Amino acid sequence: MQSKRLIINADDFGLSRGITDGILLAHNEGLLTSTSLMVNQSATDYAVSRLTSAPRLGCGIHLNLCQGRSVLPAKSVPSLVTPDGIFLSPSEMSRRLSTWRVSSDEVEAELRAQIQRMKSYGLTPTHADSHHRMHTWPAAVGPFHRAIRKEGIVRARSPRKRYWPETAGLAGPYAGPLLRRVAVKAYLEFLHLITFRDVALPDAGVSLHPKFDRNTESLASAWKSTLEYLPSGTYEMWCHPGFWDPGFSETDKLAPQRECEIRVLTDPTLREIVSRKGIELIGFEQIPAPGA
Repeated sequence: MQSKRLIINADDFGLSRGITDGILLAHNEGLLTSTSLMVNQSATDYAVSRLTSAPRLGCGIHLNLCQGRSVLPAKSVPSLVTPDGIFLSPSEMSRRLSTWRVSSDEVEAELRAQIQRMKSYGLTPTHADSHHRMHTWPAAVGPFHRAIRKEGIVRARSPRKRYWPETAGLAGPYAGPLLRRVAVKAYLEFLHLITFRDVALPDAGVSLHPKFDRNTESLASAWKSTLEYLPSGTYEMWCHPGFWDPGFSETDKLAPQRECEIRVLTDPTLREIVSRKGIELIGFEQIPAPGA
């Protein structure tokens, strides 16, 4: 029987000091196995300096097209930023990436610049993913794929999403009317199987069951249920743990969820489920490289 292998990855490493400290605590005292670094944030340098306290924590890159200042000068990526070099908002960037109103060359150049900045710290990314899943939008897919391969990254987050126990049939864990959900699922399956066929991916990313509906009060139950039903294969659960940061968290939409996720990830009950269900906690670097 195929084994159960699970990567638990925290996004947003370096977004703030509180988020960085929360991620490190969730790793050092909990189940977190991996994180992904944002290289253009105020706490990036702090996050890099703190990595030495967690030598077993895998660290990939959280490629970013929608928060903060671009790594490249504004004049080099005008379709991605405001005149003063600030990325467009997530909603506006999503609209532009879905309607091809950005320059593919600019997207690729900016993503490569971000990877190169991470390397300049002496870090080799274990994998690549993206802030707000921007790499799955149509105009970003090709540039993301080209950028990571040209920079030698051979592992990435899967475009697929799954949840268990499954209740949506063909539609999958996606939002909107049935036809939209079916179309989105087919599109992301295509990306997983065809576009990223030369990249090592988990079998899918794990979403929490929709019955929990992003309710922080039931977050612990959602994680427990997911681990209980996790099937054989290699999967990634992404999360966003972090501590409250005055001056940052007041405008952070995920702030109510972050400290709750720290408690969940350090809950001994989850470790007991992982052990009882025979789940092996791994990092991205333990996924065999393509052709290996």
